[in-house]
Amino acid sequence: MKHIINCHVKGGRPNNAKKLNEAFKSFEGKDVVVTVEKKKSKRSDAQNRYFHGVIIPVIQHGLIEAGWNEARSSEWTKDFIKLNCLIKQYTNEKTGEVKDCIGKTSGLTKSEFMDFVADVQQWAAESLGIYVPSPNEEMELNLKNNGKH
Repeated sequence: MKHIINCHVKGGRPNNAKKLNEAFKSFEGKDVVVTVEKKKSKRSDAQNRYFHGVIIPVIQHGLIEAGWNEARSSEWTKDFIKLNCLIKQYTNEKTGEVKDCIGKTSGLTKSEFMDFVADVQQWAAESLGIYVPSPNEEMELNLKNNGKH
């Protein structure tokens, strides 16, 4: 069981100590780990709509035009974007071995998401010759969908 409790701290005290105490009671007699960190601002709904409504379809269209038929799947296209723009490196502290892992867009903060978008735009332009419009940029997109206009 895991409890995630958002708090506001004022005067060095959380505003909902009652919920915290209830969470601790649910682990009576057990050892627990408590982590306190500043709440991160996850990407906004507008950023999410932009990613799924602009970035993925624009790149999907370009990939299909370039012969990547697998890009007909939005999920495949999303994975392809992440593979090229959201790789994080992790190091084994004991052996020093470094491994690449694909990150998740859902865990990005607003600021991290803006950096990710810039990386996607640059990668798409340089590697695929695809222009990805910026958020709020007015642009008429005429994408073909399975041969239909």
